[in-house]
Amino acid sequence: MIRIIDQFLHELKITGTAEKTIMDYSKFLKNINRFKALEKWDKTDVNKYIMEKHNECLIETVGICKVRIKRFFTWAGKSEIVSHLNT
Repeated sequence: MIRIIDQFLHELKITGTAEKTIMDYSKFLKNINRFKALEKWDKTDVNKYIMEKHNECLIETVGICKVRIKRFFTWAGKSEIVSHLNT
């Protein structure tokens, strides 16, 4: 799955995303890939991760996580597992 993360980061760079944002996405996606391989994530995994973040982080941080998860999975063609997230 690291390959798809790299492809996503490459796409961000092509579209003119700031380097700091790309680095933030890189760290975030590699971290959640350790939680569970991204290619195996489903809606339940998204919800579980978000709920864990609610217990650990500020609401603003949870919001950032939701945006990043939604952007990645939408790009990866799995928008059905994140369509319920309000971002």
